[in-house]
Amino acid sequence: MKIQLIRLFAAFIAGGIVMILHEFPKAYIYNRLNPNQDPNRKHNIYKLHHYIDPVGIILCITNQAGFSKPYMYRIKDKKTNLILGITGLLSLLIIFIASTAFMRFVIGINSNLNYSSTINSFELIFQFILAHIALISISMFIVNLFPISTFDMGLCIAGKSPAKYFLIIKNDYFIKIILILSIMFQLITSFSTRIMIQFL
Repeated sequence: MKIQLIRLFAAFIAGGIVMILHEFPKAYIYNRLNPNQDPNRKHNIYKLHHYIDPVGIILCITNQAGFSKPYMYRIKDKKTNLILGITGLLSLLIIFIASTAFMRFVIGINSNLNYSSTINSFELIFQFILAHIALISISMFIVNLFPISTFDMGLCIAGKSPAKYFLIIKNDYFIKIILILSIMFQLITSFSTRIMIQFL
């Protein structure tokens, strides 16, 4: 029971961390590329809790695969769309690589994900949070490959072909259903776990 509660707590914390580290770089770059926008909107990028999506965090806790709440972009050019989409995907890859490298080379967690029974509760919580950061970040990377208008792949498509972007907006509802079913049936989590094990 104690381990299960630690896992849930770790997934909650890790989900929030990944969401913030995923969305903040995009919001920061967007504001650097648009220096003349409303100062109040520029200040809002530092309200980090705004990047945590309530439904996304629940899915992170239950399925280790969720999505964050994007900053409300007002984009008029294709180049900015593409930059933000690539930034989002790269940020998730960097989070995943950094967390798995830390687990493997600093803590010494192997691909069996065995945790020592001799460590104290704080060390155990830290290790669980780190493992969940790795799993959630690669899961969120896969989630963001879905061509949904507000996701990173959607931004990349908007940056390359506005016509195709309007097409995915038209089919947004059906793509979201496919995504939710993929998460609920653990398809993304299963694939993400295999990738994570390969890195450990």
